[in-house]
Amino acid sequence: MEIYKRLPSLREPRLYMATERTYLSYLRFSILVVGFGLGLTKIEMVVRMMGKADIAEFLRSGAGVLAVIGTLVAALGLFSFYKTMNYIGCGEQVDKKEVVDPRIYMAAERTFLAWIRTAISITVFGFVIEKFEFFLVQLDRILHISTRVHHERLFSIGAFIIGIGVITLILGTANFYRTINQVDQGYYRTNVWLYKVYGFIIFVTCLTLAFYILELI
Repeated sequence: MEIYKRLPSLREPRLYMATERTYLSYLRFSILVVGFGLGLTKIEMVVRMMGKADIAEFLRSGAGVLAVIGTLVAALGLFSFYKTMNYIGCGEQVDKKEVVDPRIYMAAERTFLAWIRTAISITVFGFVIEKFEFFLVQLDRILHISTRVHHERLFSIGAFIIGIGVITLILGTANFYRTINQVDQGYYRTNVWLYKVYGFIIFVTCLTLAFYILELI
């Protein structure tokens, strides 16, 4: 938004951290949208077994649309972050006294909380996928209808996403302490590579899940 509005740019910590929080919001939203699409595919499978083919097709289409939207949002977040970081980097350096400020520390805490929210969202999503796998196993036993071909990969997907959630929490914690140390010294710059690599991981995860939902893999 700052770029499109052509607002003046400063290499100011709060501006960097606000951009980081916006970026994390993009990634959190993208994986939740794709996750909702994945949930629809599983509901679609159950509905199809009940003989509701028309509703099942509608759910399948909706899941595909959500998968594509979520992946595009992740890509948009990466692109927006890259452009904004370059724009901020072209601004003037602020005085050291303006960095060592209580408001900067509070901004760092808000950014850390954004990491925590992202980690919790991803981890809960992973647990939901695993619980759905358990539900399908029980469905096999009760209805004597084999759904193994549909859910045999769910457990590994759920465990992988939970792992990403744990990694998110670790990265957020490390980034928070790095931020505090830099602010104490009167200087702050976003760890761009950390955010780029993390964003790329989320993008690849969304893309893989989208392929799974669209039955391309």
